Amino acid sequence: MGQTKVLAHRGYSAKAPENTMAAFRLAAEAGADGLELDVHLSKDGEVVVIHDETVKRTTGKKGKVTNLTLEEIRRLDAGSWLHDHFAGEPIPTLDEVLSLTADKGLWINIELKNNKIRYPGLEQAVLERVDRYGMAERTIISSFNHYSLRTIHELRPEMDTAILYMADLFEPWQYARHVGVSSLHPYWPTVREETVYGCQQAGLPVRPFTVNRQQEMRRLLQLSVEAIITDHVTVLLEERRATVPDGAACE
Repeated sequence: MGQTKVLAHRGYSAKAPENTMAAFRLAAEAGADGLELDVHLSKDGEVVVIHDETVKRTTGKKGKVTNLTLEEIRRLDAGSWLHDHFAGEPIPTLDEVLSLTADKGLWINIELKNNKIRYPGLEQAVLERVDRYGMAERTIISSFNHYSLRTIHELRPEMDTAILYMADLFEPWQYARHVGVSSLHPYWPTVREETVYGCQQAGLPVRPFTVNRQQEMRRLLQLSVEAIITDHVTVLLEERRATVPDGAACE
């Protein structure tokens, strides 16, 4: 089994505005193996990278993503809320981030944010863009909307799909098989050693989110999880260099 991958949660969001090209470029420069991001559909059907259903928290302006065109979204400042240094940083499109990951050889974890607002055609739009940049083999599609993941599986059975969940599920690999997904993204406090072992025995990678505590980083590295999603890229990279998995759980 290879070393645990470091996936930058919304980019290097501990040091740059989340889900912006500044955060994604910084993660790549820091040495992350891949990027995690969130996508919605704009009013005119463009796949845009932002976490919330509205633009309020990161731009200070009102409006739902689904009610705004890409042109309107691109006029917004998604960087000033963190620091003046990032003033004018726009909300990116998925195309922009895929171009970066394709160029840098990075993995990308695309979270479909359609559990609160249903976006008809989001699954197809994401797959089309992944194909456009030749990124299918380095893409993971995750969601809390497991029906959506089922749709992805039916459209593209070979695509790596991951259930996101926050409950302490019993034998989650059984549920994952029922849905038809190929990996699991649990909230880190729910990750038990026996759960990781069971998933690995079933051939299903485990990639916990959002792991920012060094003690938890070390524990999960020891369990040889396939990847860890974190805000603190450099901290996790340093922990990975210092941690040798004990072999207690392996695929």
